[in-house]
Amino acid sequence: MGQKLRGHTLPAEAACRDSMIDIGRDESVLILIKHCQDMKQQETRLRLITLILLLTCMALLIYTTSSGLRQHEESGSRGQGSAVEQRAPYSRQETLFPEDKQTRLRIHLRPPSPTNKTKMSDGQYFEWDVDFGKYYNEKTRAIVIPASGIYFVYVRITLSCHGEETQNLQLFSLRLRCWNERYTKQRQLTDAKDDVECTQDRSKSVFVGQLFDLNEGDHLSVWIEKGYKLIKTSSFGAFLV
Repeated sequence: MGQKLRGHTLPAEAACRDSMIDIGRDESVLILIKHCQDMKQQETRLRLITLILLLTCMALLIYTTSSGLRQHEESGSRGQGSAVEQRAPYSRQETLFPEDKQTRLRIHLRPPSPTNKTKMSDGQYFEWDVDFGKYYNEKTRAIVIPASGIYFVYVRITLSCHGEETQNLQLFSLRLRCWNERYTKQRQLTDAKDDVECTQDRSKSVFVGQLFDLNEGDHLSVWIEKGYKLIKTSSFGAFLV
């Protein structure tokens, strides 16, 4: 009995051992396949990392090149800008004082020379000679406004007794008047009054200066109401602000 059992047991043990060998071989194949898959994944990762590095290097190269070109262009534009800035004061000056274009008023008048001076008395418009500027009408004895705008108009007169006055207290009065060919009505912009004590050798200054909103074609004149003989020096002018 014992021998029969052992005879039956040996073939069973061999079959089991063979099956274990087959299982071991299958596991080896699975491990090899898994190893190959891992190698492929690592290779894919390496290729992806390499591609990212190449793209990064290309981006850095493009950025560096564009930055250099931008700096070169900015330096060139700054050079041109400095040249423009150097020309800017002249451009601004031409814009602020375009006398040649006859669009801006800057004029200063002084009393006429003895050779050009006509007989004057109270109740007349004061006569002037041009010190600098344009737009003075000798016939109307007026400054002509070339364009509408805000103007500063001034009149300065120094009064003094000349020894011909018979009274001690001498009165002086002037009016700054404006008229336009488009309108028939004459306007009085402002006036000034003062007096001079002739018992002593004294001088007195009368100054009128004010901003006015004037229209194109306005004529500005100084009307001497009283005291013309007291005028020692005088000036009259206007400019656009």
